[in-house]
Amino acid sequence: MPNERRVLKLAASLAECLPQATAYGTCVSKQAERITKDACADEFSKLLDCVKKQMKVKRIKRANRILTFFKYNYKIVPPFRVLVDGTFCNAALANKINLREQLPKYLGGDVEIVTTKCVLAELERLGSPVYGALVICRQFTVDMCPHMPHRSPTECLAHLARRAAKGNTKYIIATNDDSLSEKLRTIAGTPILYIKYNAILLDRVSEVSKTAAEQPKSEIDAVKAMKAAVFGEQEVKKKKRKIKGANPLSCKKKKVDNSADAVVRTGERTASSKRKRSKRKRATDPETSNQTIT
Repeated sequence: MPNERRVLKLAASLAECLPQATAYGTCVSKQAERITKDACADEFSKLLDCVKKQMKVKRIKRANRILTFFKYNYKIVPPFRVLVDGTFCNAALANKINLREQLPKYLGGDVEIVTTKCVLAELERLGSPVYGALVICRQFTVDMCPHMPHRSPTECLAHLARRAAKGNTKYIIATNDDSLSEKLRTIAGTPILYIKYNAILLDRVSEVSKTAAEQPKSEIDAVKAMKAAVFGEQEVKKKKRKIKGANPLSCKKKKVDNSADAVVRTGERTASSKRKRSKRKRATDPETSNQTIT
């Protein structure tokens, strides 16, 4: 089933790269009888880049959906504290993945990568086969764990995950250990990171986390049912809206402004000015006007 799911995802990504796939198919069909190695290398590289880009976009969208669930239900928000173990660092080394560079891109926020002294002690005990993973783990901050003497990384990280579920410090556990992943799936509110197919992936939300996220709603419903059984169902009376009249301010009559200055007519004497006379033009006689014209 996992392989079938992967084939379906690849087919969906190929469908998004139709122009590149058409160009590659045309190139191959033209040279079908005399095909040589790297004959359509350019077309194939373009198709491969397009498919990788589409799969990366879908991978990031899937991670955003999972992180949104943990954000609203368990308050896991940036900056994310990613707790890594030796198996995860070893897989990152084998797949040539730079964790400091790729984790913030994949999770979409600031990331603080931490490990524990139990993980470091386990890697030091195993020696040269995991020396590269030990070097990577030593680059990260060593978070406090109460184990003395040291426990196995599986027990240590599971203990921190259980403590994080009850406290304010939230972790995203990064591991490629299947036994540890099974334990973490039984702890509500624990996101799990792993490396597969040469990429960092977020594990799907466990059923325990989904059930715990729905539990507060069911508790509220139970309290409401108990309250109704004890006190009885109370009918909520709706208030009737009163018919409102017109706005009294809009019904007021307009005030007449009597404070306007009186108009001073010509020919009247005022206190501040002398009597003014209006000049009128004399009416000209038609005879005199004709004489002047002639």
